[in-house]
Amino acid sequence: MYNQINSIMSDSVKKGTSVFSSCIVMQKGKQIYSNSVGTASERTGTLMTADTICRLFSLTKPITAAAAMIAMDKGLFDPDTRLSRFFPEFSYITYSKDSKELTAEAADVPITIGHLLNMTAGLPYPSDWGESVRASGDVYNGLLSARQNGMPWDTKTFAGKCADIPLYNIPGDYWFYGVEADILGAVIEKASGMRYSEFLRKYIFDPLELNDTAFYVPQEKRNRLADLYQWSDKGLIPAECRHLGIEDFSAPPLFESGGAGLFSTINDYSKFADMLCHRGCYRNSRIISEKAFDYMTTPKFNEHLLRSMWDRLSGYNYSCFMRVMTDVSRSRIKTAKGEFGWDGWTGTYFCAHPESGITVLYFTQICGASTTDQAVDIVNTVFGELL
Repeated sequence: MYNQINSIMSDSVKKGTSVFSSCIVMQKGKQIYSNSVGTASERTGTLMTADTICRLFSLTKPITAAAAMIAMDKGLFDPDTRLSRFFPEFSYITYSKDSKELTAEAADVPITIGHLLNMTAGLPYPSDWGESVRASGDVYNGLLSARQNGMPWDTKTFAGKCADIPLYNIPGDYWFYGVEADILGAVIEKASGMRYSEFLRKYIFDPLELNDTAFYVPQEKRNRLADLYQWSDKGLIPAECRHLGIEDFSAPPLFESGGAGLFSTINDYSKFADMLCHRGCYRNSRIISEKAFDYMTTPKFNEHLLRSMWDRLSGYNYSCFMRVMTDVSRSRIKTAKGEFGWDGWTGTYFCAHPESGITVLYFTQICGASTTDQAVDIVNTVFGELL
């Protein structure tokens, strides 16, 4: 197994489908494999290691889901709590001309915390083909413009501005990947009375000893920040980090994106993933209650909602910003029922399977990479060998 993973990683660099990568495999809390290949920074000549700092992008979302579970454990809200309780801007909902199956009765359906957690609130990420996604783009343009004009928005301001997005669908009736995790980070701020980063630091980062995980990379750690690449007709070329309002911040940003904003190392994230693999426990300390963990990882979607998910998630259901395996026979990823995880826009990936104790992580930094072929091959190799 180890030689196979080594070959997958090194062959990818040789073929030019990646410049560098790291992989960690854990079983029942023990690291049984760790390897890194390639040069993480052409600027400094630094090799990729398990302590190289990477842009997580959507791998931020499972951390936000865990933070929401902790907030629920503290009684700050529950899945049925209305979003308008924290952001009155969402008391009056408007719908896009492109809205799915809208009826007069549905117009009064409120957005809840559960809708945010399961990406069914109808608040998409930006694009250019419909009213909702264009309005989302307007919000992000406003975020960037305010930052450039020296009046940057904070997390709560961004969330409030998202109320200007006409909903694409009736809340709870359609899965549409979007800004919900960013709004949820702001909800946690309002509910807890703490900045989102402070909440994460107190209840997740410090207990798990995630010392290199934050919404920015301080100057003393910049030499460990990996380069970012993008595809071109010449292959992979260097890229700038400017996506969904995220940049390579060297100081704490006011807008702390719960959907895409964290930087971390594969070493740090392996501790978070291992905590989830142990059903909310880390080194005999409980981070998330059993009840909240079960809610976080129990599939939520019926057949109607499953039809709205991406084709590449075939075989998976969904819960709390994560895929949850329900039918291995329909999936290209051959893990086991109950495996869960997610990926990030830059090719950061993790999965965990509590029943077997297997956790797999794979990090690279390529724009738009998400779940790479290398990650799929590694996961299939690991589960094929260990199960």
